[in-house]
Amino acid sequence: MFDPSVLFKERLSSHMKLLNRYLRYIFNGHFMIAIVFTIVTLAIYYQRWLADVSASFPAAYVIAFAMSFIVLYNPIQSFLKEPDKVFIAVKEQEMNRYFFYSILYNYIVQLYIIVFVIAAIGPLYFTFYPSHHLLFNVLFIVSVLMMKGWNMAIYWRCLQLDNRTFVNVERLVRLGFTFMLFYSLITFQNFLIIGVIYVLYLNLIYLYIKKGQRINWERLINNDAERLSKFYRFVSLFAEVPHIKSRIRKHRILTEFIRTRTAFAKQSTFSYLYRLTFLRNGEYFALFIRLTIIAVFAIVFITNVWLKLAIALLFMYMTSFQLQMLFYHYRTNVWLELYPLDSSDKETAFLTLAMQISQVQAVLLSISFLAMGEWLLFFIMLLAGTIFNISFHQMYIKRKIQTVT
Repeated sequence: MFDPSVLFKERLSSHMKLLNRYLRYIFNGHFMIAIVFTIVTLAIYYQRWLADVSASFPAAYVIAFAMSFIVLYNPIQSFLKEPDKVFIAVKEQEMNRYFFYSILYNYIVQLYIIVFVIAAIGPLYFTFYPSHHLLFNVLFIVSVLMMKGWNMAIYWRCLQLDNRTFVNVERLVRLGFTFMLFYSLITFQNFLIIGVIYVLYLNLIYLYIKKGQRINWERLINNDAERLSKFYRFVSLFAEVPHIKSRIRKHRILTEFIRTRTAFAKQSTFSYLYRLTFLRNGEYFALFIRLTIIAVFAIVFITNVWLKLAIALLFMYMTSFQLQMLFYHYRTNVWLELYPLDSSDKETAFLTLAMQISQVQAVLLSISFLAMGEWLLFFIMLLAGTIFNISFHQMYIKRKIQTVT
């Protein structure tokens, strides 16, 4: 006899075993040391900033936006698999309990985001609103928890819809209402009116999208597969992970640039392959751009000179450390073993590309100092970045990849 509760317990147990298998590699790695260092550094800088913050700072807008984010950010993992759309879909009427448990699990798991964001904006909140009563603060948190659950239920229903334009527009409207509600709650301006409108809107939109709705198995399965793929790609920084699926982007101009500047020779095979993979893969190039932009913003807004340099080098480290997974990208591809290629060419090609990427990042971060008129810091950052680039790749990355080749 089919029991959805038993099925959910089996899927959840399998998922927890998967997490336990890989997370130990993450928490044992020195990458976590860099993350902790970043959090501690930002916390110190945040505390100093609060001591001198201007009274005109729009704290209510910042807090309202942060609360709106955690309320509307509701990724759902339902633990469905590809065969389910054949073998389980026929039991759709009996799967309501299964999906209720999965939504409840996602809600509980995502409470850590609420804790993290509230802990982050708490000092800002109490700096600008110290007169708010304890009971009000408790009711504020309770409201966040209730709105989180309500919006997650709506997001679950939106996952079943085929009209993505309607879903995106509705989400923007809900974001606007949520932001206004939190802002009115913090400032005590028209809270009751906006609150009533918000509650009515959530009820109406929920009833509207729920009417005559069936489970969209294809989208739910693809959604789960995509989330699992992102988790695997992250874990691949610390351990070998099979069955990683990547999105490929064409980038025709950049691809043509690489093709015309790579020698047509056997020794250049891995050089061409790695460069093309870095540009066209949906993760590596975006990772480099994302971390570089964040580092530039940190350099611009942080006032302490030595902290600027430390943050810049830290982001260079994080970028180089994460891009090492490019070396393992084709490790499970048996087709490369059919060609008479020298493994030493593979190592050389990767190290050359990795050092070039890191040096480009060092130059870009140095230019951010130059843009602010800091000539001395420009040369210091360029020199420090170059030294880090050479030493990190030759002393750490090279030794690490040699152990697997």
